[in-house]
Amino acid sequence: MKKASNTYILSLVDIKILDTVSLLNEKKIYPLPEGIYLILKGSERSEIDDYRHLPTYKTLVSFSQKKISKFIMMLLRYHYLENKYDIPSDKFYLKITDKGIVALIDYHKKHRYSYKQKKVKCRTLFLIEE
Repeated sequence: MKKASNTYILSLVDIKILDTVSLLNEKKIYPLPEGIYLILKGSERSEIDDYRHLPTYKTLVSFSQKKISKFIMMLLRYHYLENKYDIPSDKFYLKITDKGIVALIDYHKKHRYSYKQKKVKCRTLFLIEE
């Protein structure tokens, strides 16, 4: 039987998720995984209005909620994120761990990368002549 690895190599998607959670946690805001997805996707919902200024807003427009959830699950499994339980709402919110903060600091020391907002390609479905 193969022994499970204790290491996990962070991808740019992981870094974007950690950055988003970290920026929110600094303001004492703890998001649900769905909130992270809506920010990264660039949702136009009114709940996201206060978070459009985040550098990670609208940077993963082609990712599904299921795919983002898998990345979050791996970050939880390898202790870059942890769950923060809220009794009144009976939900688990995301909080970055010390390990996650160290990983972000190390990444930003090595990379001078700024996130680029993606443009959603849309086509005109109807031609209306006047």
